[in-house]
Amino acid sequence: MSCAEDVKVIPIAVTWNGSSIGLTEGDFELTQEEQVVDITAHSEGTNVLTSIRTGKSAEISLTLKEVSPTRIKQMFGPAGFVGQASGASGSDTVLGIGNSKDFTQVTAQAAKLVLHPVTKAANDRSEDWAAWKAYPMPGSITFSGENNATMEVTFKIYPDCAKADPFRLYVYGDHLNGDFSATGA
Repeated sequence: MSCAEDVKVIPIAVTWNGSSIGLTEGDFELTQEEQVVDITAHSEGTNVLTSIRTGKSAEISLTLKEVSPTRIKQMFGPAGFVGQASGASGSDTVLGIGNSKDFTQVTAQAAKLVLHPVTKAANDRSEDWAAWKAYPMPGSITFSGENNATMEVTFKIYPDCAKADPFRLYVYGDHLNGDFSATGA
C-alpha cells in the first residue's frame, strides 16, 4: 500500500530580473526536452540500437493574475520599447511593439528567473528552481467584464555559457551557494 507523504501542494513565488512578477493563477509548467539522434545499422534493419544526445531545451509557462501597466511593460518590454514617443509631454511611458529589435539576440534581455516555494523561508533555497537566462515570451492577455484579467507568459530558458556544462540551463536547489563555474569534488 502506498503512502501519501511525498504528495505536495507547492505555492510558488516568482522573481524575474530581481523583481517579483506578482500574483499568478493556476499551475506552473516546467517542460524540458532532450533531443536525440537515433542510431541504426543496415544489418539491424530499422531497429534503434542507441541514441546520442544532441541538446536540451527548457521552458517555464505560467499565468499572471496581475495585469497592471507595470506588469505588461515588464513582460513585453524585452521584445519592445518602453519609453516616451517624440513630442510627448509629461513623464508617462508607453510600451511600443514593432520591429526595432528584429534580428537581435534575445539573450541580451534574458535574466534570472527564480521559482521559490512560499512554504520555505526566504533564505531556504533548497527547493528553488533557478534559470540563469530566461526570456519572457508573453502569449495571450485575457480581458473580461466577469473575471480577472490574466496574461499567459512562457519563459524560454537559454544556456549561460559562464556556467559549467551541468549547470548551464537551470538548477534545482540553492542557486546562490557557489558560482557554478565548475562541479564540486
